[in-house]
Amino acid sequence: MLVLGRPRALVLLAAIVGASEILGVPHRAFAEEPVGPTIPDARRHFENARTLYGHGAYREALAELQAAHAIDPSAKDLVFNLGVVEEKLGDIDEALRWFQTYTTMALTPQERERADAYVRRLEGAKHELEHTPSTEPVSPSTAGSAGAPASEPPISPPGPARGRIDAATVVAGGVAVTALAFGAVVGVKALVDDPTQYTTGRDGTYLDLLNRSHMAHEEAVISDVGFSVALAAGVTATLLYLMRTRHAASPTSTAARSSPTISAAPLTGGAGFFVQGSL
Repeated sequence: MLVLGRPRALVLLAAIVGASEILGVPHRAFAEEPVGPTIPDARRHFENARTLYGHGAYREALAELQAAHAIDPSAKDLVFNLGVVEEKLGDIDEALRWFQTYTTMALTPQERERADAYVRRLEGAKHELEHTPSTEPVSPSTAGSAGAPASEPPISPPGPARGRIDAATVVAGGVAVTALAFGAVVGVKALVDDPTQYTTGRDGTYLDLLNRSHMAHEEAVISDVGFSVALAAGVTATLLYLMRTRHAASPTSTAARSSPTISAAPLTGGAGFFVQGSL
């Protein structure tokens, strides 16, 4: 079945609107032909068609007009209105045929001018329809050859939610907080014990100065170790939270993984830490 594309639909709409502009309200299409069929039976069908047309029942009106025309084929008002209704139904070829027939009948100058206007407009609409590419429906069997996907690609299921808070995460976070607090306290004490302003004789002996210097240095090293452990534990807690799924894996897969390990060791003049393992 042919499916009208957007340009074709616009042309058809323009043709129908053009008819409405010429005819005015639906009743006028019949009212402009004052005579009508002279044969009683044809006249009855004609009046039925007028009523149906006024209610928008174009197919029923077309059937009544065809019945009237079969009885009185010489009535030009029937021929004219057959063209009007065919155009309303979107059949440009049939509408054009009826209006061309109408131009061959005995017409007044005004009727002929109107008939010629109808024929010119419908011929233009037909030309546009014939030269406008149509949009053919693509069947599933031809979708692949046409380059269109036969079906929508499957939607990948969302990955498992991450962000697990369990004993390991809590312990690592607790170690980070504790180590940070410990390093801060010892660091403050190292600053207090630092004998920068120490004066022998007034503040104590030279041996006291050496002891305080040694103690301040050890406290600074311990403070560095505390900060290093806090940093390592904080990184570990973050990795344990972000890099694992919210729900624990099966025992088999868990056993195949190695747990992260943390180690810290004092170094000369400071401290260092090491993180190893996989999640």
